[in-house]
Amino acid sequence: MADPITLVKDAVATGAATWALQSDAGKKLIGPLAEHLGLAFGQLGDVYGYYQKEMLGKIFTHWSEVRNRKPLTEDEIKRVLPLLRLASEQTNEDLHSRWASLLENIATCVDGVLPSFGQTLSQLTPEEARYLDRIWEFVMSPSPCNSGKRQSREEISYFTLKDIYNPKLRAPSPTEMRVYKDRMTPEQLAAFDEMTNFELMLHDFERLNLIGRQAEYWPGRTRYREVAGEEIPIPSDDSGMIVKYALTQYGVNFILAVRPRRPLEE
Repeated sequence: MADPITLVKDAVATGAATWALQSDAGKKLIGPLAEHLGLAFGQLGDVYGYYQKEMLGKIFTHWSEVRNRKPLTEDEIKRVLPLLRLASEQTNEDLHSRWASLLENIATCVDGVLPSFGQTLSQLTPEEARYLDRIWEFVMSPSPCNSGKRQSREEISYFTLKDIYNPKLRAPSPTEMRVYKDRMTPEQLAAFDEMTNFELMLHDFERLNLIGRQAEYWPGRTRYREVAGEEIPIPSDDSGMIVKYALTQYGVNFILAVRPRRPLEE
């Protein structure tokens, strides 16, 4: 069996990137790097291919360990080919082990693993991936009650998600920032920025359909006041909207598909 990297390297598409790199703007941006790699300006497209092969090689190293260096079959290679371009563009090594897990699950036809998981993984940052891990650990921890929902699909409040993100995060409110921003300490300003990042990540999970959100109206406790001999219900101050979150089924299967795997036992 030939080296998997040799078998698939020609399948990694570089056309659009090659054109962009060989443009005048591309030469100005990438020229110094090309010279460092010993490439002529006419070979700027090779910069893209160079890093693609380097990243794919690192992912294949992780993948080989997961498989205990068991060679890929021809059918397994065909199954993963559509994902290799996305995998080769992953420059952050923190995500390489997740790509290795996904490729192995796709290659071996594990139930509940979708090819679209590759697109989703390609759009996650390492920080988001680690945060998803912490959410997964929370929903999989023992629960004192049974909601009747599938395991790992339990509802999570906004404040719980914030604590999972950073239990020490205490940020000023938007109103406080508008009124007192010039009096805020550097720590308070940093906390507000971190809160913004938390909410951005939460919205990104919603965009990727990893987490779903549901808003419900909470009427609160009703008080009654007697008016002209009749008791009139009066809504209390604690009424309002309650927002709940939960991992989607897509999110559950995605997390399971990309979680770093231990090598198979001999």
